[in-house]
Amino acid sequence: MARLVGATLSTREATLVVTCSIDDESNASAPISITLVEHDDVAVNFFANGAGSKVGSSWELRIPLERSDRRRIIQLVKVLDGSGREVEISEPLIFLEPESGGEWPSGEYARSELSGTVAARNRRYSITLQVEDSKATDQIFSSVVLVDGLLITSQLRVPGVSVLKLTDSTLGSDGVAVLNAALEQLGFKSVISPDAWLAEMRRRRPAVVLHMPSIQAANASVAAAESRKIAHQLLDLLALNRGSRGRIIGGAIGTSVGEAGGVQFLGSWIEGPEYQGNLIGGFISGEDPHALLGQWSAVRRDPRLRLWLSLYSDALMDERWEYQLFRCFNLLEGIGKEKLPSNAAIIGTDGNPKLQENGNPYTTRHAQGKVFELVRLVASTTSQAVSNFAFGGAGVGSDLWDEVGVWTAVRNSVAHRGGWSLPDGATADAKHIQIEESIAARGHDRTMGSGVWALVRSIRSATEATIRAGLVQKI
Repeated sequence: MARLVGATLSTREATLVVTCSIDDESNASAPISITLVEHDDVAVNFFANGAGSKVGSSWELRIPLERSDRRRIIQLVKVLDGSGREVEISEPLIFLEPESGGEWPSGEYARSELSGTVAARNRRYSITLQVEDSKATDQIFSSVVLVDGLLITSQLRVPGVSVLKLTDSTLGSDGVAVLNAALEQLGFKSVISPDAWLAEMRRRRPAVVLHMPSIQAANASVAAAESRKIAHQLLDLLALNRGSRGRIIGGAIGTSVGEAGGVQFLGSWIEGPEYQGNLIGGFISGEDPHALLGQWSAVRRDPRLRLWLSLYSDALMDERWEYQLFRCFNLLEGIGKEKLPSNAAIIGTDGNPKLQENGNPYTTRHAQGKVFELVRLVASTTSQAVSNFAFGGAGVGSDLWDEVGVWTAVRNSVAHRGGWSLPDGATADAKHIQIEESIAARGHDRTMGSGVWALVRSIRSATEATIRAGLVQKI
């Protein structure tokens, strides 16, 4: 193997000149390849790669150098000789950009600057994630979240969270065993190769883990919930950057043990809601063959029904209550836009128009008016009472208009600030407090925790009824 015996960096006007000397001249006529990275307090970044030309007994690479507001730290990380073989670099070659042009210092001075930069980088990412309302005396927990459907080629980090790729994931390997057993029972004479299946699973569903080593919370359950929330937020962002939304499979929670860095395992979870559909079987639980055949025929004929069903099933998959409500509301609003007049006045059951706070009448142009009028149309065409879609518990009226008003308030909150909860430091106004009291009154224990899911059930009921009406051409 050829060996690098010397390297320098120097700035000449607006050009960075990289000079390398190699002790093996067996490929002296072919250009070498030089790769540089830059260190800063955020990451190690690719800086440049290019072919060096022979200049005397050395090789030289010239790179246009843009101005920087900081002194750059550059490392020469790879050199390939003329035949593409890697050249041995015996020690890290670190260079610090001079304050003016000329040769870049290296050696101990540059390594000391790099050490300080690495320490600053670690401080940036090695933070403790604090759950809202956590106390300084609360315990520190560590969480690991398993995700598939996300491909990364290097470690990614944000403060408090690392994303680590799994190169030899066995996710899905159990699926081939189950499928092969079914194939044999159904008379297939050959089955799937487990090795081929696993290789395809790794290609189609690359896996990563999200590591949150320091979460301060009142207990392990709260820390696990916080890690899941943060994981979803990060996966939403990575979906934009990577073009694929990772899916959480499950995770584990633990707490640090002693100063050695070990973690005591406290528990795990499987992501996704438990089965929430029918628990009984047969005709009354949606297993009517005749009805299913009719629904299937309608779906195959009408692409709009396929879209509605797809959007509704996506909503059911979302575990975040306000997001599930947001998705259902938007679906109802979209259907209403198609099925209703564009600017019809909304008339209440008392025969009077519904008025906004400014005194102007609500119409189907408004979100609340559009969804209210659609649900009322569905109730009429399917011979149902409108009160079926409104909660009538203590302290809450069973009026559909008020019910849709609560849906609309949550939907607007999600659209405008990303969720129902107020930002840190914000003070709830009277309307926000009123909506929260209305939601809490729905809960079996009169808390927001149970009330929000009662609210979601009401809009899901309306959405389901609307889609069913479409399946039988009632809207």
